[in-house]
Amino acid sequence: MRFFSFFSSLGLMAVVVIGNQLHTEKITLREQASFPVGVAVSPKRIAQSEYAKVVGQEFSSLTAENVMKPQYIWTSERNYDFSKGDSLVAFAQARQQQVHGHTLVWHLMQPDWLKNTIESYDSATLENLLRDYIQTVVKHYRGKVVSWDVVNEAVASNGDGMRESVYLQKLGDDYVARCHQYARQSDPDVLLFYNDYSIASNPKKLNTILEMVDDFQARGIPLDGIGMQMHVGLDLSLDDYQKALDEISQRGLKIHLSEVDIKVNSNGKQTTLTPELAESQRELMSEIVRRYNQLPEENKFAITFWGLRDNESWLTNHTGFPQWPLLYDHDFQRKSMYQGFLDGLETAQTTVDK
Repeated sequence: MRFFSFFSSLGLMAVVVIGNQLHTEKITLREQASFPVGVAVSPKRIAQSEYAKVVGQEFSSLTAENVMKPQYIWTSERNYDFSKGDSLVAFAQARQQQVHGHTLVWHLMQPDWLKNTIESYDSATLENLLRDYIQTVVKHYRGKVVSWDVVNEAVASNGDGMRESVYLQKLGDDYVARCHQYARQSDPDVLLFYNDYSIASNPKKLNTILEMVDDFQARGIPLDGIGMQMHVGLDLSLDDYQKALDEISQRGLKIHLSEVDIKVNSNGKQTTLTPELAESQRELMSEIVRRYNQLPEENKFAITFWGLRDNESWLTNHTGFPQWPLLYDHDFQRKSMYQGFLDGLETAQTTVDK
């Protein structure tokens, strides 16, 4: 967007801070960024008028937080329920938003029938079931979903090789590659991503994923990009983050910051988002965006936030206390973190222009 600097400067001049509330006029993320900006949503939430209004105005890309996972679609061995995913796609189409599919294969959130029977399948039977599932889902959403996380979190948490999941045990070390091949056979145009966490904070995990990427590229396995989840805290090493961006982009892949949230209450001692914490969060958000936006255009796929409002974040249950990790507060008010995103765009653009 060559007109970016002009509109961005106008928008940023319109920012007014009153107390801890950030108010802007005629600024939306989808207008300001030259790449898609996304959010993870559910059909239940986008059915709410205020929620739908904000999501429709602010974002150019949607990810299903859960309803495109096998637990929601795969009702039995040969039966599928696409209704919830279809409703999300319809919402996005009405607002000229792209849809990123998440996720075809994951060791968690399997349907109950599969969890109860998977150990009884031999490798050939499970392989056939998984192939049919991948191809049925990808074909159903062909032309409606621009990209898929084909396999989610297949690398061990500590980065030491592949995760010891039931898929690895039954299908072998190369199952991720075969899943990508099955998806490509069903849609030659959809973008295929491998998605995982701690890529920006665990160098060992990054290296394991890069070894997989290099192997895929040497063998011609279809892979268009890497999803870096970016569930991070204020202690994120920007050097490690930059290294991940550099290593992945140098391999010609697109990068999706796919599940962004920023924790600010790691020890659980905070009872409110203090101005100091909000400012630290704003600064980190700005730097994450600035470095991402300096990537070559062909390597930028999208930045997607894992939820809209702080009170709806999965991190509250996961960590046991509030983290205030997202762009909006309970009352749909933009936080300082939102301004940090805009700051990152402006800083990156100024750097490039110089």
